[in-house]
Amino acid sequence: MVDKLTRWLPITAISTEHAKFDTQLMQNPDISGVEYQQGELFGYEVKEYLLEKWGRKCAYCGKEGVPLEVEHVVPRNPKRGPKGTDRISNLTLACEECNKAKGNLQPKEWLEKLKQSRRKLDQVRAENLPKILRKLKEPLRDAALMNTTRWVLYDRLKKTGLPVECGTGARTKYNRLRMGLPKTHYFDACCVGESTPENLAIEQEYVQVWTALGRGSRKMCNTDKYGFPVSHRARQKMYFGFMTGDLVVAEVPEGKYAGRWVGRVAVRTSGYFDIKGGTGHRVCQGISHRYMRLLQRADGWQYEKIRIEKGGSGASSPGVNAGASGAV
Repeated sequence: MVDKLTRWLPITAISTEHAKFDTQLMQNPDISGVEYQQGELFGYEVKEYLLEKWGRKCAYCGKEGVPLEVEHVVPRNPKRGPKGTDRISNLTLACEECNKAKGNLQPKEWLEKLKQSRRKLDQVRAENLPKILRKLKEPLRDAALMNTTRWVLYDRLKKTGLPVECGTGARTKYNRLRMGLPKTHYFDACCVGESTPENLAIEQEYVQVWTALGRGSRKMCNTDKYGFPVSHRARQKMYFGFMTGDLVVAEVPEGKYAGRWVGRVAVRTSGYFDIKGGTGHRVCQGISHRYMRLLQRADGWQYEKIRIEKGGSGASSPGVNAGASGAV
C-alpha cells in the first residue's frame, strides 16, 4: 500500500503509529513504581487499550457516544467479599449511570439485584454482565501481537528509503484530543507522531478508505464437518466476464430482488450470481450476469470514497503527516 502511495504522491516522509502496550504494567501497575507512567501521557495507554477492548461503549448497557469511566468489576472497596485490584483483567468501561448503579457491589450481588428488577435497562445489564465476566478472563493476546509485529512493519517501511517516524497510540490520541478532532482513522493519521504541527488545515471533503480483503484461499476441496470431501472447486475463475470478489452494480428489473444492488459478486457456472454486502453477508442471490456491471476488479483490496466528518479545529497552518494510523 505504501509503495502505491509513493508512486502516485510526492511523499517525503512517513509517520507510523506503533500500537505499543506494556503488558507487564497492565497486569501489575506497581511493577516499577508510580513514576513509571507519569508525564503528559499519563494513563493514556491503559485507557486506550480498554477503549479498543470494549468497543468504545459502556460494557453494561451498551451506550455509545457518552463519557466513559474506568470501572472495577470486582470493587476495590467492597461492602463484603474479595477486594479487587487495578489489574487490566479487573477493569472495564462504564457510563456514569451504570458505574453509580453498581457502586461497591460484587458482580454476583449486582446480578441478583438486576434479575429481580423489571426495568428494561436492568435487564440489558443482567444480560451483559455474564459476558463481561467471561471476557475479563481473555489473555492479552492482541496486545502481544502488536508488540511483536510493530518492528517488522518499521523495517519494511525503512526499505522505502524515506525517513520513518514512530509514534505510539497514546501520542496519536493526545494530539487528536488537543486539536478537538473526532475519532476517525483519517484524523488519527493526521495526528501520528511528534512531528504533528500545532494546527492542521484540513480542506479535503472526501477521503479514500483502503481495506485489505485478501485473494481468497487455496482450498480446492469443500469438506463436511468430519473433514471428508463433498465437492471440488473448478480451476476456472472467470465466468461471463466476472470472477468472485469483483465489485459490481446490479440493476434488477423485476422479481424478488428488483432494484439496484452494489456489492462483491460470487460467481457460478450457470451465470446466476450472488451479491454480498460490505460485511460479507449475502444481500441477493440468483441474479443474472446480464444485469451486472463491473465497478472494480478483485485485487485483494477494497477502495471506497467517503465524506469527511466535519468537526474540531481546522486552523490556518497547514501540515498533514504522510502516515496512516490504522491503515498501515
